[in-house]
Amino acid sequence: MLVEDNDIFRELLAFVLGHEPDFEVVAKTSSLAEARETLEGCLDERLDVAVVDLSLPDGDGTELIDELRRSNPGISVVVLSATIGAGKVSEVRKAGADTVLDKVRSYSTIAEELRRLTSA
Repeated sequence: MLVEDNDIFRELLAFVLGHEPDFEVVAKTSSLAEARETLEGCLDERLDVAVVDLSLPDGDGTELIDELRRSNPGISVVVLSATIGAGKVSEVRKAGADTVLDKVRSYSTIAEELRRLTSA
């Protein structure tokens, strides 16, 4: 599941991950509200990984981490952010994120991290 408000970044990341042989992007949302609606709609489907942006138009992506964990026990949560300070990294990790990556990372680096989390 991808939760990212930047349409271009979300679609490019979905395209790149969708062409990896071991990934399937099952949901793409652009806000907390859309992500919550998607979670409600896929209660019968287990999500393995969620990639969550922090800066969403209707709130902070950190709010979504607990909801993702409750609805999908064992899910890995990767937080992506263009600007994140050390204090926010600590807050996001306390909220339950497995890893925090800067958006300026290459798509292959993001894919490698997702692969590492899902194979652990």
